[in-house]
Parts: sequence; structure tokens; C-alpha cells
Amino acid sequence: RSVRPGETIDFFMSHSWHDDGELKYEALVLLCSSFRAKHGRDPTFWLDKVCIDQDNIADGLKVLPINVMACKKMLVL
Repeated sequence: RSVRPGETIDFFMSHSWHDDGELKYEALVLLCSSFRAKHGRDPTFWLDKVCIDQDNIADGLKVLPINVMACKKMLVL
């Protein structure tokens, strides 16, 4: 879902397409459960594959630093 007005992005998520997807998924489930228990809501994420127009990647990469800085934390899986 899109971020709601006044809401911030909790995590800029980075990962390698070559690493074990099951391990990354398990880590993500654990993080979400912990975040939900602490904050009473699901976390928000910025993920390049869905947040950058894949038909115009060059323009999306130009503003990547702005997107990184808009997030509270960086999550590397």
C-alpha cells in the first residue's frame, strides 16, 4: 500500500536477488512480528522493485538518495 499522509516509511529494504529467499522471508516475518508487537501496526517499506518505475529505472535511480533519506531505518536482507 502507499504511505498515508503524515506517515513515514519505516524501512528502506535492500537485498540480493542471489541470496536464499526463504531465509530472507523468515527474517522479514520475524522483523514484522517484532515491529507489530512494539508499535501496534505493521511496518512500511520502500522496495525498489515496486517503488521505482521498472520501465524508467534511470529516473528512479536519480532520486534514490532522497528515498533512502526519507526512511527511518535501512534493512539489509
